[in-house]
Amino acid sequence: MRRAARCWPRAMEPMLPGLAAETADIRRFRDFGDLAPGLVRLVAEDANGAILGALETTVGLYANDCESVRVIFLEGIAISPACRETGIAAALLVRLEDIAREAGITEIASDSRIDDADGADFHLANGFSEAERVTCFVRKIDG
Repeated sequence: MRRAARCWPRAMEPMLPGLAAETADIRRFRDFGDLAPGLVRLVAEDANGAILGALETTVGLYANDCESVRVIFLEGIAISPACRETGIAAALLVRLEDIAREAGITEIASDSRIDDADGADFHLANGFSEAERVTCFVRKIDG
């Protein structure tokens, strides 16, 4: 089971308000090469380079309720509060779909905490459907 999608508030500072998705440049944020070949980060920035939003994904072999062997998993997405509901999150997801298609990947998965209504609303509003509900467990290893 993956971690719940989360935000990186410090990484989202400083941001300029009020730009719609059409005015934001979406680009690959960083290439981690052999260190993390399945990690994709995208940012939306304005013409001055200010970050308006970002997302981070991993590529894995499996995600709950997916049929594919390779799946992109949305680990986290954050949009500047002033830029929410402008289409930037949707534009980031469209770019992520393009990257998935280029890699021959046909499914994007994600999760949110079971009590996170905002997270559920975000996913449902952006084309995700609920797959299942689970309880997560952790076993610590003494070292």
